[in-house]
Amino acid sequence: MHRQIAPKKFLIYLLYTSLCCLLVAVLNIIHTRYILKIELSPETFIIPVIAGLIFGLMMAHIKALSAQLREMAFTDSLTKIYNRLHFAHFLDAEIDKAKRYGTTFSIIFFDLDHFKLINDTYGHQVGDEVLEQVTKLVDSMNRKADIFARYGGEEFIILTPETDISGAMIHAERLRDKIDKYNFKTVGHLTSSFGVTEFKGENDSIEELLDRADIALYQAKELGRNRVEKA
Repeated sequence: MHRQIAPKKFLIYLLYTSLCCLLVAVLNIIHTRYILKIELSPETFIIPVIAGLIFGLMMAHIKALSAQLREMAFTDSLTKIYNRLHFAHFLDAEIDKAKRYGTTFSIIFFDLDHFKLINDTYGHQVGDEVLEQVTKLVDSMNRKADIFARYGGEEFIILTPETDISGAMIHAERLRDKIDKYNFKTVGHLTSSFGVTEFKGENDSIEELLDRADIALYQAKELGRNRVEKA
């Protein structure tokens, strides 16, 4: 879910300025010819169009800033995937859906093994590059329905709708294997650990769900890292 802001921003400016210029020109013609009943002159036509152009630019700028603020509120600034706060909204909605229709879903929680060592050895800029590479790698293997977010630091979380624990374990193992075999720029080899849990029904809550995923991830770390464990 990487987004290209610049082309979208340009299209917003173009759309708003064009519409405002067209609207002002039409209103000016109606006002001058049919209400004031005077002939149009270059001045009476061009000046309102220029005003419409300025107004359109102002509206487009406001619209672009609004889109940028939404982007900042919903996504992680480095990886451009959802942030922890917005992920919680999706999780809350998925729990409501599961309780209403009797469906299930699973959570995959993972982080990068010994990531602090990468920052200490190569610097934070290389660490950021690794996080971006991992994001693209995982994002390419997720389904379109999966919700992928950066949970914090080197921790990531995936919501897998209508997926039981078995299916989520299979997906997590594929991701772990892909990361393990990937040749990362600068750092080379890197491993990751995964914790997986499934929604348990009517009495389950967000807190319990996330706690189970966290416990499973901790177990993966305790058992040697570079593995998938379930709660």
